[in-house]
Amino acid sequence: MNTLELITKAYYLSGILARGFETISAEQTSDGLDLLNDILAEKSISSALIPYYSHATFNATPGVAEYTIPNLVDIREFTFNIENVRYPMVRDSQKKFFGSGRVDDIQNLPFHYYAERQLGGMLLYLYFTPNQDYEMNITGKYALQQLELFDDLDQILDRFYVSYLKYYLAKRICDFYGQTYPPQLEPTYRGLDAQLNKMVGTDLSINRDSLFSKNYFNYGQANLGRGWTP
Repeated sequence: MNTLELITKAYYLSGILARGFETISAEQTSDGLDLLNDILAEKSISSALIPYYSHATFNATPGVAEYTIPNLVDIREFTFNIENVRYPMVRDSQKKFFGSGRVDDIQNLPFHYYAERQLGGMLLYLYFTPNQDYEMNITGKYALQQLELFDDLDQILDRFYVSYLKYYLAKRICDFYGQTYPPQLEPTYRGLDAQLNKMVGTDLSINRDSLFSKNYFNYGQANLGRGWTP
């Protein structure tokens, strides 16, 4: 199925067009594509209904503390490697990262980070500033790509997600034209939405740092054993 076929079927589901009697117009096609891409873009607001995780790497550079990762919308895990050994990183709050006292120009192991959304992706701040090249590893979610009319959806999305988008787009089309969403479609749409929520789930775990934990780092430890304590 391509994007145009998805849009056409959504129009038929919505009841705006009668299947077998009406064909989709150029204007309706354009409106449908805009609405579909709006739906995909909205999934990036919280990433809750993006069902796909990706594992990506990038290289940290000595003396560089800020990195832009295009299309990244959610980080679940962030680590770095020294050769074949992987080390976890601690995600700081905005207040802790930018509002606490510290020495800014220390170059050492980048154990702490802060991430913030920006236009087109995410900006990562590392602390300490890397003192050498490190391989950084991200497990997270990336924004769903915007679609063109003849994109082959089988190469981009799973069939279950295409089905979900078809019912969701039908609902959005009804809103756009000021029509009532057919009530017989609501259970299917709600069911697909609930299944996606169940599939994605929510990480409710909480990480806490202790002043007495061996994994706690501050600038006073920076030059003592390269940030390590016995």
